[in-house]
Amino acid sequence: MQIESLRYFIELARTGSFYGAAKNLLISQQGLNKAITSLESELGLKLVERSRRGVRLTSDGEVFLKHATRIVGDHASMVDELLEGRFEGPEGEEPITLYVSYYGAETAVSNTSYIGLLAGNSSYLEEPYDKLVQRATVSDGSDLCYVDIHARALPGILQNPNVRFEPILKTKFGFVCHEESELARETALHRTDLVKLPVALNAHREMTQLAEWLFRDHPLENVRLRVTNPRMLLEYVHVSEFDSFAAFDSFGFFVSQLDANMPTGGLKFVPLSTPEAMCQVGFLYPRHRKLSLHAQHCVDVLKRFLAENCGAYFEKYDF
Repeated sequence: MQIESLRYFIELARTGSFYGAAKNLLISQQGLNKAITSLESELGLKLVERSRRGVRLTSDGEVFLKHATRIVGDHASMVDELLEGRFEGPEGEEPITLYVSYYGAETAVSNTSYIGLLAGNSSYLEEPYDKLVQRATVSDGSDLCYVDIHARALPGILQNPNVRFEPILKTKFGFVCHEESELARETALHRTDLVKLPVALNAHREMTQLAEWLFRDHPLENVRLRVTNPRMLLEYVHVSEFDSFAAFDSFGFFVSQLDANMPTGGLKFVPLSTPEAMCQVGFLYPRHRKLSLHAQHCVDVLKRFLAENCGAYFEKYDF
């Protein structure tokens, strides 16, 4: 019985759906079903009732969920205790390098306390997305690639035989505007709505490429500001008329709202309506290598940090 199988079962119980759990885990429904069936076979018990309406835990499944949740938590606590205060890996290994793409870096630094948790045995290096895919392909499992994968790139990653992707969170590209704006009443923005409106864009290379791709059929005609500083993007909306917009994403705006120094008062984030605006953020691993204990610990720490500090985001934005 593997920890990963227990994590799969916990996600299945949380979503109540093989489709939903497999989608969140970025594995096939067949793979998830095989893992659950293997657990049931090993225990000689039926853990879930399958139906067209979803999945329901049996009474044995409820008991198993309780213990699986505790075991996964105890496993994380064990690794924490084993690695506490150790700034180098076994036999003098170098600290882990966390290679991050643009949004991966933005997420990782969303709160300084997370950086503090990993400061003892990791370092950060931001690199272009394509280079991170190459790194993950040849990695021996002792370092990590923390990436943001947009809709245009996800199929290629899922079909890549050399890497596997573990999503941590989803975020969606959109725009911040005044709460008084007419478009602020919409649940999502159509790209044609923004073509002629004054907008501010993130000038980072990867974000510029994303914006150009999303608006390839409806180019933005009134770009007033291009900066890489999120604060300046928000300030632009504050000092502009009610029909001005700044490119942002759902998680980035959520994090900004937690920062008292960020000017988010009176502003609202509205996502784009197109599914192409979705971005998945997570870890890219070599498919045929197992992560080192220290690398897996870094992954688990980030998961727990987001669960403990960003629960409101996951409740509000259930993409």
